[in-house]
Amino acid sequence: MEAAAAPRQQGWTFAQWAIVVVSALQLAWATAGLIAEPSIDFGSDAVTEKVLGVDFNGVHAISGFLLFLPAFYFATRPRWAVLYAVYVAIALWATGLWAMFDEQPAYVFTFPNNEADAWFHLATGTLYGLIALVQITRDRAPLGE
Repeated sequence: MEAAAAPRQQGWTFAQWAIVVVSALQLAWATAGLIAEPSIDFGSDAVTEKVLGVDFNGVHAISGFLLFLPAFYFATRPRWAVLYAVYVAIALWATGLWAMFDEQPAYVFTFPNNEADAWFHLATGTLYGLIALVQITRDRAPLGE
């Protein structure tokens, strides 16, 4: 007796598309930040340059690459896309809350304009959280709705 094959996913899910689009925008922003201030300096003496209101230097840009480049891999599977969105939401919220109260979160990043950077992290983290929430809600909706 032959086992029934699981139905194949037709096209990408909302979460797969959403993490690719949002992460591509974030990577473009990080690239602009790296071009604006490529220095790889740590600590309170690190030089930063504002790019669309957010303090950037090479360290901040590279951390953005490390956080957002994996989206393209995790987007290859629907479940992975949701898990990635949840992970990024938590990471951005954690760093955003820390940045809200400290100009040097994680003792590495330098954010002279820490409030703007904190709000940017919190807003972006919320966006990834909403991506996960929308997809989870869609996945739990009865078929045909």
